[in-house]
Amino acid sequence: GDATMYRMFGLDYFDSILVTGMYKEKDVRWLEEHRNINRKEIVSVGCTYLDEFKKRIEKIPAEEDHKFTVLLSPSWGPSAILSRYGEKLLDSLQATGWNIIVRPHPQSRISEKEILDRLTSRYKDMENIIWDYNSDNIFSLKKADIMISDFSGIIFDYTFLCDKPVIYVADNIDLRPYDAYDLGKELWQFETLKKMGIKLDENNFENIAEVIKNASDSKELSEQRKIAKETAWMNIGNAGKNIVDFMIQKEESLSKKEGK
Repeated sequence: GDATMYRMFGLDYFDSILVTGMYKEKDVRWLEEHRNINRKEIVSVGCTYLDEFKKRIEKIPAEEDHKFTVLLSPSWGPSAILSRYGEKLLDSLQATGWNIIVRPHPQSRISEKEILDRLTSRYKDMENIIWDYNSDNIFSLKKADIMISDFSGIIFDYTFLCDKPVIYVADNIDLRPYDAYDLGKELWQFETLKKMGIKLDENNFENIAEVIKNASDSKELSEQRKIAKETAWMNIGNAGKNIVDFMIQKEESLSKKEGK
């Protein structure tokens, strides 16, 4: 996602930022200029956890007798799917008869316990509603034929690792707690999602089976996923080495300045 989706002032006073792709630089520079703060060193190193997930997910065998599976993977908070739509969306998904994996954000178990308790109780006897609270998300990612999400960063995990279509439920996220609020423009992650994802409106929940069936994996969507991956996940497979190299070089440089 975007570096400016940290909480307000979250990155302002670091000296260096190691990023997954240089698309983040422009917005960080804008904030530096308008807040009159020191210019940071920004280095593209790659993404450590995606490098590891890529190796692991490739080793997971394909399911025998695979049943079409939808992964509902929301973020948390008042703008996220479970808070805003809850039963209205899940009822429609359950009625399709497909396997529906619901993977709540870990913070939901703390901040939205009441919502989760209500929903898990409602669907406890529905065999095709599966709740995933595992710390690893790669098993659900591997099983899913399509993902439904909101503004969660897992959208990019899924598309980059699995190269499959994403449906997103668009709503107005409250950006006031984040650095992104000061930018006054659309963020890269939302702009990109419009290009590589399929928008689902609340009015289409009743016809969600048809929407999903028609979510064809077009050449255009595939190409946009490729562009997003090349932009946001640079140096694939080399992030760990790049980070260690940076730290060693930085330590040597600082030691020379201090005369050690």
